[in-house]
Amino acid sequence: MKHRIIELPAFTVVGLEYRGNAPGDSIGQLWQRFLPREHEIGASARDKNAYGVCTQLPGGEFHYIAALPVEADAAVPDGMLKFEVPAQKYAVFTHIGPVQGIADSFQAIYSSLLARAGLTPRKGIDLERYTERFLGPENPASETDLYIPVY
Repeated sequence: MKHRIIELPAFTVVGLEYRGNAPGDSIGQLWQRFLPREHEIGASARDKNAYGVCTQLPGGEFHYIAALPVEADAAVPDGMLKFEVPAQKYAVFTHIGPVQGIADSFQAIYSSLLARAGLTPRKGIDLERYTERFLGPENPASETDLYIPVY
């Protein structure tokens, strides 16, 4: 998997969250609840992509937000939350294939690809970025950009 290094400025997202210890099917279910409601969000005119915002919480709990980027003063629809993604330097890798393989791509990145590239991961916010190259959750040609915080 090829990568590129970018610096992202801080940005704000609004979406639905999952917190727990078994993210597997729960993330898919979260997106199924989020997609019918995304029209409720006053999405950013500059960034038309969707994001999966991933963090590891103390105690091993996983926090994931299915979200759209918004202006900082955007309203938050009922049952959703606003989250500020901090400015960060990222290594960006592209996962190609169905979404069920994204966890395997993250595993490969953290277990070997970062080291092979001479990069050191940094504790922070991982991102999944869904652009126009994302063709659907089961499509083998779908592309999802995976952002890994690095030093």
